Formats: sequence, structure tokens, C-alpha cells
Amino acid sequence: MNMRLFKIAFIVIVCLLLVLLPYLGINVYRLHVFTLIGIYTLISIGLNIIFGHTGQIALGHAAFFAIGAYTSAILTARLGFPFPIAFICAGLISLVFGLGVGRAALKLEGAYLAMATIGFGEIVRMVLIHWESLSGGPAGISKIPNPYILGLTLKSPQSKYYMIMAITFLGFVCYRNLMKSNYGKQFTAIKENPLAAQAMGVNTTRVKVIAFGLSTLYAGFGGSLYAHLNNYIAPDAFHFSESITFLLIVVLGGMGNILGPILGSIVLIEVKESLRMLKDYNMLIYGLSLMVLMVFAPKGFAGVRFSFLWRWMAGKTSTVSKY
Repeated sequence: MNMRLFKIAFIVIVCLLLVLLPYLGINVYRLHVFTLIGIYTLISIGLNIIFGHTGQIALGHAAFFAIGAYTSAILTARLGFPFPIAFICAGLISLVFGLGVGRAALKLEGAYLAMATIGFGEIVRMVLIHWESLSGGPAGISKIPNPYILGLTLKSPQSKYYMIMAITFLGFVCYRNLMKSNYGKQFTAIKENPLAAQAMGVNTTRVKVIAFGLSTLYAGFGGSLYAHLNNYIAPDAFHFSESITFLLIVVLGGMGNILGPILGSIVLIEVKESLRMLKDYNMLIYGLSLMVLMVFAPKGFAGVRFSFLWRWMAGKTSTVSKY
């Protein structure tokens, strides 16, 4: 058996475990955590496009996360739109804002780009707090209806889990195909050497804007799922710290690695949730844990630990002569 078959077998096993997870005796809280991992994976896939593959530092993804959540909440809770339409609109409106911000901000580089996206994130949060007629102000929006798809109302945690995991899987497949396309190659070329890419005929500004727009599209979809998972949203859920969380997921998982957002989300969300019980000490231990992880996995879990797993598995079934 070669490495490709091992990867296929591993992915099949993981998918099977995800399907059977609600029936493995876990409680509602743990299922909610796994559902959040699916949402954060979806958003981090988008951020990996602009940060991991294109090399642009964006620290305002909590804003697009919020735009998607509030768009879906307003359309369903106040205007009576069905969930599928609200979900699509959440992604598209986030995409429109993303393209607008991208055209302006991506003319900047490095720290200046990061500051511009941070500023946009704070602007969105202030608008959500003070425009009470639209967003409900600090109190947020409650009684967001459960998703209604194909004649079924998804009320139970299990049904929402399966819906979110299915959407995340579809988003991952689209992302994987994108990275294998010509655009994916252009993203990588811009990250490695923008001047060389431009000399080869790549319109670097246009490609950067497209990458940024796609990343915000994923964030908008994730925001919609978050709103309907909790049936309630408020501005506090979209603080700047969420943008840092998305960035950490990409870095810990492996920047530019296709599997990075999945592994990073699993590790980071599990660590955060596991440390909640420690109250005053949770942030201290959380920070120390991140430092240790970065020391032992500087290239991310997908880049170091996972490749080691493949080599170890292959070594168990094949014998290579030294001579």
C-alpha cells in the first residue's frame, strides 16, 4: 500500500467517526463543541486562502463573521426569509464587503494591511453596538429561528451538527479544488515572490482581491451557521479576539496546508473549552499551551505532525533497504 492509500483510508475513518459521533455517548455540550469546531474550520479555511496561501496578513475576519451572522439573523428573524436564502445572502453580502475592503486595503502591505483590517473590524463592531434599530444594540438579536430545509426543521443539536458538518465538508472540497486550480497556483506564486509573479503576467492586485473576497465569503457562511446554531447573537461574540483565534487556528494548523484549518480548529477549540473550568488561570495556561505548541510544531500540525504520521504508517508496511 502506498502513501495515497493511507491518506484515503485515514480520511474515510475520520469521516466515519464524524458521522457516528452523536451516537458515541457524548453529551450535548461536547456535541456543541464539535459543532463549533466545524464552524471555525469553515471560517479558518477562508482565512487560510488569504493568509496561508497568498501571504497577506488580515486581522479583521471577526467583522465578516459578524456581517454573515447578522445578515442571516435579520433576514430570518425579522423579514421571514427561509434559511437557505438567508445563508446564501450572508455569504454574498460578506463577499461584497470583502471585495470593497480588499480593493482598498490590499494596496497596503504587512503591518499596514493588518492595521487596516483591524480598523474595519472595530468599525463593524461599533456599528452593531450603536445602530440599535438594525442590530438590536448590545442586547443583540434573539429568537433566531432554527434552520428549515427541505420541509424539515433542524431543532436538535444532532441535526444542526450534521448540517454544519455537511456544509463544512462541502466548503473544504471547494477549497481543495480551488487550490489545485490555476488560481491556487497564482495565490502561491504571489506568496513566494510577488515581483516574479507579476513578471510572469499575474495581475497580483486582482488575484489578492479575489483571495480576500473568497476568504470573507467563507466567514459570512460561518457567521450564518453560528447565528442559527445558538439562536441568538450579540456584538460581544465578534470581538477582535475572534480574529486572533482564526489567525491562531491557521498558524497552528499549518499555514498554506490544506488540512491546516481542520487540525488547528480541533486543537485550539478543544484547548479553549477544556480550560474554561480553570476560571482565573485559563488564559495563562492557554497562552503557555500555545507557546509550547509553537515550539514543538513551528510549521503547524499539518506540516509536521501529520507528515510524520504518514511516514510512520508507511514504514510499518514497507521495508526499505539501506543499501
